[in-house]
Amino acid sequence: MKKITIILALGFVVGVGNQACSKTLYERQSLYHYIRVEGSGTVRTLHFRRRGTEYDESMVDIAQPLWLGMRYYRLMFAGSLFVPEPKRVLMVGLGGGTLSRVTAHYFPEAVVDSVELDPEVVKIAEKYFLFRQGKNLKVFVRDGRVHVKSLVRRKAKYDIILLDAFRGGYIPYHLTTKEFLEECRKILAPGGVVVANLWDDVRLYEYQRRTFARVFKSHYAFGGGGNKILVATPRKVNLSKGELYERAKKLQKRRRFSFEMKSVVDEYDPEIDYPLRGEILVDGHAPANILRSQPLK
Repeated sequence: MKKITIILALGFVVGVGNQACSKTLYERQSLYHYIRVEGSGTVRTLHFRRRGTEYDESMVDIAQPLWLGMRYYRLMFAGSLFVPEPKRVLMVGLGGGTLSRVTAHYFPEAVVDSVELDPEVVKIAEKYFLFRQGKNLKVFVRDGRVHVKSLVRRKAKYDIILLDAFRGGYIPYHLTTKEFLEECRKILAPGGVVVANLWDDVRLYEYQRRTFARVFKSHYAFGGGGNKILVATPRKVNLSKGELYERAKKLQKRRRFSFEMKSVVDEYDPEIDYPLRGEILVDGHAPANILRSQPLK
């Protein structure tokens, strides 16, 4: 998810050779979002609007289906540095389905399950963003927290859990709390990781980092200046940047990503960039929407 202004010229960054005047392909208020799909050449972008601002939620180049035009997409693959051979992947938040679809392509032996609250978003992903459900790629239309709770009851296990549920610029509060993260931890397979898309230039970020630290013993951060991708594990893991580069090299050779996995490790940030002392987010007190609107000083 990337914030953009509502006034657009070309609208977004596009791949080489596919620039064109942008046009609206779809626009509608669903039950949960004001949705717009913008087309520019062969690139399509999904926007959610909230309070006069539009946010990039997903992007695809229909001429290059494996092109990952949003930087944070590539950083989300950091989870595979820790789990290089996943068998089951859970994605909370579908958007245009690009991340789920590309994950299923590069890990064909894995089952990739997505959970999406808005049925209209699923229809748009299928119509405009090349998303197709199949044997190893499925979508469950329901609230992410409700779905995770049901997985806990069924004792389901996932090797990688990807948290990327945004609703027009903010994360629903019940998907930020200690209790939710504890539920995610319960459905992790041995050696599994949770990968979360955070936003590091608002006050909510420090609360999220402290909350993750309360639930998970190790966490590795990638990126920054907007999207900060956190990889969290319930076990203690000590990997140097050099070791991450070695893992990236092996992954690149094995999976042949359309991007260089080394570039993900380039953005590894070992610095503690948040106050360690302070409140965390819990079900009884999770002012995520308020904190999300407060920029860092």
